[in-house]
Amino acid sequence: MQNLRRAFQVFFLAAVGILTFRNLSGFTKAHCESYCPSGGLESIVFYLKNGAFLCATSGINLILFLAILGGTIVMGRAFCSWVCPVGALMEGLRAAGRRASMLWEGFWWTTGGQWLGRLRYPILAAILYYTYQVTDLVFRPFCLYYIGFSGQDHEVAWWSKWLMLGLGLASLFLPFVWCKVICPLGAALGVTRLLGPVSPVIDEGKCTSCRVCSRECPQQINVFEEKRVWSTDCTKCLVCLDACPTQCIHLGIGYGPRPVARGGGGGGSGMSLPRKALPWMVMVMMGSGFLFAFRYPLPTMSKTFPAYSSGATFARVDLIVTGLRCRGTANTLSWILEDEPGLAALDTYVAEAKVRVLYDPTLTGPQKLADRIKAGRWWTNPKTQQVRLLQPFKVEEVRPLP
Repeated sequence: MQNLRRAFQVFFLAAVGILTFRNLSGFTKAHCESYCPSGGLESIVFYLKNGAFLCATSGINLILFLAILGGTIVMGRAFCSWVCPVGALMEGLRAAGRRASMLWEGFWWTTGGQWLGRLRYPILAAILYYTYQVTDLVFRPFCLYYIGFSGQDHEVAWWSKWLMLGLGLASLFLPFVWCKVICPLGAALGVTRLLGPVSPVIDEGKCTSCRVCSRECPQQINVFEEKRVWSTDCTKCLVCLDACPTQCIHLGIGYGPRPVARGGGGGGSGMSLPRKALPWMVMVMMGSGFLFAFRYPLPTMSKTFPAYSSGATFARVDLIVTGLRCRGTANTLSWILEDEPGLAALDTYVAEAKVRVLYDPTLTGPQKLADRIKAGRWWTNPKTQQVRLLQPFKVEEVRPLP
């Protein structure tokens, strides 16, 4: 099962790498942040209140987050050990630290380790609070995923890459330090995981007390002592199931405080989930997320104009616009276009650098809209009264829609 899980990790790592390469090469406007579920977590409250997304996030981020949240309720934090590129990176660093005898075995069992691991919850609360207050992705300069995989320098401070290097070195000693102490998505999924009924369970009638399960757990969960692993750190990597020499651990289904033996010593026949079902569930979780995200896209920002209520017959066009990167630039684009006669509405999709325009074809058309965007608009600085021409956008492609 571990070979299959590593195949999943390699697949998603490769997908992120290819997407980053295509973005930096100019083949696509989307980059790996466009598909980060953390963006959905950080912007969900703002979206529910304002009907718009924060900064560079979009409906893709939110729908993927909701799909992963639903999957976590069903099967636990499998996303973290089967899909997440940062989780794969942390696992590789743990393995390297262990081979070099640098790893602090059992640190997360200690009282200090347990208290350190609880920091992620106030960090999550602070991120959500300040993101909403500032209406920007305040966590981006600290985000290991964005700094390490996106290839972007936007909002990456001089110390951001040093922070990433420091966390990488720390992970050689303290496994999964990013995931356990900082990651806001991991914190949210850890809490959600408590709602799920699936957890590794030891059949005490077959257990020989060898404690291999506890020694081999990548997250340093004391599986042997817990018997039913209810920890928020469990990522359903299945290492404990595969490592057990007597195969006495199974994925139990239920909420009871103590496991029910499946045969042998304790009687009963506790319900369990076949381990082979887990990768299929991961595929369903991610597949449904991407399917809904692309089938029912949610715009980063939507706006209507007076012509929308004119009763005219409207036409639609998609414009691929260089410079459309976030909600702020979407607002600027809307401001540049607002005086165009016949403009009825626009939806902006920053993940694709696309704006979908609804317009009255008797008053304007795609070329006029593109020319208006290219021409820009004069802006007066309210403090200095200095006037300058803003021309931040260029239309690369016009796609008429039926």
